[in-house]
Amino acid sequence: MFILGSKSTLAPFETFNLSLNLLCAYLSIWAISHVFEGSRSHFSRRLKNLALLDPLTGAGNRLSMNHYFEVELQDKSQLYLFLLDLDFFKQINDEHGHGVGDQVLIEVATLLRVVLGRGYVFRVGGEEFALFSSFANEEAALNTAEQIRARFENTTFDIDGLAINVTTSIGVAKFKSTNSLESFVNQADKQLYKAKQFGRNKVYCKFKKEHDYETVVA
Repeated sequence: MFILGSKSTLAPFETFNLSLNLLCAYLSIWAISHVFEGSRSHFSRRLKNLALLDPLTGAGNRLSMNHYFEVELQDKSQLYLFLLDLDFFKQINDEHGHGVGDQVLIEVATLLRVVLGRGYVFRVGGEEFALFSSFANEEAALNTAEQIRARFENTTFDIDGLAINVTTSIGVAKFKSTNSLESFVNQADKQLYKAKQFGRNKVYCKFKKEHDYETVVA
């Protein structure tokens, strides 16, 4: 543009070939920029997924859970946390191998997303998952937790021709205004411990001060 602007006359440049060359150069630059930006955006999404998703199950990881709780989640007033642990999962790995165990975990994560419906699923340990969702009241939250427990109890996973059954223990906690993520998880973890201590395949919670604990499943 500087060279063209410094010319006293543009007569030699006012030709169809020059216009065509300039157009081709512009289109080439646009196409290269478009491809580069598309590749950069795809690579950026891949990096984000690697950072925030569990590579085996596709569920969120601990970093993702922290980001969701601290940054994305604005209204926590009706938030509930289900902390879920698969009962005797080590036996599956011991009897059938870790490959089968990994496939079970993938199926578990998929089932949790289906049954939970609205909410977020995170894998926070080997066979431990955390579920965040909002409910209108405590009864609705407990009903959903019980649906998850019952669904696992009545589901047989077909893994490479093997019929695998697994049950789950669930600890439920309701968010309090004084909760940090750590204290919120600890609150649910105490109920999960009781569910496992008192027989597994149960849902435990603590919503009212006058009750040490409540069990949904007898």
